[in-house]
Amino acid sequence: MMNLVIIAGGGRFGLKAVEYIKKYNYPAVLIDNNPNCFAAKFATKKFEEFNFNIKDLKDGEIFFLNQDIEVVIDLINKLVPEIIIPVAPIHLMASLLSSFLLKYSIRLIPDVDVTKIFSDNINPELLLNHISDLGAVYLSYAKIDELCPDNCSGPITYCPNFKREKPITITDYVKEYLETTNTVKVKNGNISEIVVVNESYQLMPGLGGLKGKDMQDTLNILQENISILSSQKFKISIATTCNCHGVINFYKNY
Repeated sequence: MMNLVIIAGGGRFGLKAVEYIKKYNYPAVLIDNNPNCFAAKFATKKFEEFNFNIKDLKDGEIFFLNQDIEVVIDLINKLVPEIIIPVAPIHLMASLLSSFLLKYSIRLIPDVDVTKIFSDNINPELLLNHISDLGAVYLSYAKIDELCPDNCSGPITYCPNFKREKPITITDYVKEYLETTNTVKVKNGNISEIVVVNESYQLMPGLGGLKGKDMQDTLNILQENISILSSQKFKISIATTCNCHGVINFYKNY
């Protein structure tokens, strides 16, 4: 279905995603494990299982699926949405890929050492925070005590909110550092390395979305390499970035 949107999370930020759906009259599937989440009241139909026919979803309608966020993987495989809007309070890509690999008994754990190396070597002006025990690093052109306004359009070269030059987007910075130009890069060796960088594209001021095709390609590439990943040590970096911000999780399977 063209223009199908998946909204991953129905909390307060999910309301912004609903605004986007209503503005452009797109069909959407809203996912949250809380049946009483803020955005659920805008749903035209509610389901507890992914047992509906997507052809019944009309333009401008929202089907609410009361499930854990990992069900997004099933939807991507069957529906290939145009856009996935990550508005749950988690790093969606890291959560989904961890769940996907766990189906093959591949358990990811935080790579504390790589997290520290990355945090110590990147441009300190871009480092917002890092939590080594979780393997998580947060990048931003905003500082820890600065709050971006909801109506920001995320311009590429200059931040008008904090009067700050932006010589490179966070997406390009992360891709350069991780030495990739693609959404997914797989390097096989004694310890294989996988780099995933999914860009969040500006949908409207204050709201970004991931391309469904990018996420499907990521899952397909992991699937193609599953025998290698099941039989040897590997490291994986999972990043979601935009012009101004980014989050990266560094994992390993040993």
